[in-house]
Amino acid sequence: MIKAALFRAGLLATACVWAPCALAVEPIRLITQEEASLPAAAGPGGQTRNVTRGPGIDAVAPPPVAINGPFRLAVRFKPRNGIPIDPASVRVTYRRQPAVDLTHRIKAFVTADGIEAPAVIVPAGKHLIEIEATDKEGRVGRSQMTLAVEGGN
Repeated sequence: MIKAALFRAGLLATACVWAPCALAVEPIRLITQEEASLPAAAGPGGQTRNVTRGPGIDAVAPPPVAINGPFRLAVRFKPRNGIPIDPASVRVTYRRQPAVDLTHRIKAFVTADGIEAPAVIVPAGKHLIEIEATDKEGRVGRSQMTLAVEGGN
C-alpha cells in the first residue's frame, strides 16, 4: 500500500515536469495594466546589497530571458548564521512612481524558505520588482529582479 502511494506520488511529480503544474492553477495577476503604465522609478532603485548580514534573496524563476504567458515566480531566501526568515516580514514592491506594494497579492505563496507562485501573469514589458525579507533578529535583506515579458497578459 505504501509502495503504491509512493508510486502515484512519483507519477504526479513526473507529470508536473512534462506538463507544467502551473497550468492547473488559476494565475494571479501580479501587476495590472494600469500599474504598468505608471512612470518608471527614477534611478537604479533602492539598496540592492545588504549592509548587514541579513538574509540573502535569490531569484529562481522566471529565467532572465523574455517570457510569454503565465510563468512561475520563485525566490529562495538564504538565512545567515542559521537565523530563520520571518515570512510576515516579506515585502514585494513594484518599482514605479509611486511604488506599488504587491505583497498582498503574493502573500499566500510566501514561506520562510522563499516565494513559490506557480502561475503569475503581468503585462508585456520590463518590470523591476524589489523583494525585502527580515530575519528573526531584525536583519534585512533586499534584492531586485526584472521580469521581461513579451506579448500581452
